[in-house]
Amino acid sequence: MSDRSAIEWTEATWNPTTGCDRVSAGCDNCYALALAKRLKAMGSAKYQKDGDPRTSGPGFGLTVHPDALQIPYGWKSPRTVFVNSMSDLFHARVPLDFVRQVFEVIADTPQHTYQVLT
Repeated sequence: MSDRSAIEWTEATWNPTTGCDRVSAGCDNCYALALAKRLKAMGSAKYQKDGDPRTSGPGFGLTVHPDALQIPYGWKSPRTVFVNSMSDLFHARVPLDFVRQVFEVIADTPQHTYQVLT
């Protein structure tokens, strides 16, 4: 999670899940896959689980982070939030109940504008 982002179209990122799998040609140039490898090498705790080398990679194994659900509640000023910049919230292995919890946080914090990309 980053309370500030260099991404020009958002102000913060929030990653309640990390990791993914390449499932189509649209995934061929995934920035998050390369970044996860670097974050793993730097020792970042969220990026220590490796994914299947055929579809994922070092530090990019799908991981659910329940502790991250509390983060938006701590932001006092409104912001535009990129949800899951390092994963796909709708990945087949993300439990539906966890997706519901993410959307509950979004509903509970209407002062923020959330961008959920898949």
